[in-house]
Order: sequence, then C-alpha cells, then structure tokens
Amino acid sequence: MAIVYIASPYKALAVRESQRKAQAISIATQECLKIMRECEGFTPVSPILQFSYLDEEKHREIALKMGLDLLKASDYIYMSTHEDAKYSQGMQEELALAKKLGIKELTLDLPL
Repeated sequence: MAIVYIASPYKALAVRESQRKAQAISIATQECLKIMRECEGFTPVSPILQFSYLDEEKHREIALKMGLDLLKASDYIYMSTHEDAKYSQGMQEELALAKKLGIKELTLDLPL
C-alpha cells in the first residue's frame, strides 16, 4: 500500500477561532475518505487527524514536527481542494518539502 500524506488547511481557514479545529478535522476527514474511495491500495494519513488530541497553543511546534515526519515517511502528497487551501502557507511548505524529497503529488479531479 502506498501512503498518501493529506495536506489540508488549518490556520488559513476563514472561520472563527473557536470553530477552526472542528472545521479542519472535518475537511481532513473528507479528504481522507476521498482518497479511500477513489484510490484503491492507497492509505491516507492526515497530521490534523493524527494529532487532533494535541492542544494547539501548547503543542503546535511538536505537532508541526511530527507532521513533517509523517510526510517524510509518505509515498505521495495530496493537496486539499478546499477553497481556503489556496491561502495556506503551511500546505505550500509541505508541498515544497515533498518535492525536495522526491515525494510525488497525487492529484484527483474531484470536488471535496
């Protein structure tokens, strides 16, 4: 099975701060389900889902580091198609690192 790192927006979401985490989890879940539905033999992993138990204020730096560790262990990166994704600096940094590491970008022409 190929591991697909799901890059999806968090800070770039245009929502109230109190709604940010729940919205980010919802988007990441939808993106993972999309990969499961459309890409047989691919296993989606999302740092937002994987580390949702961490407190944003207390654990942000460690969560970012662990997310990059997940990316480094992945075969592909998939960039969320959510409308706020285009504003995400974090997603762009993840894509740049993936390209530097030779991790292929998986693309799908499907709505979220």
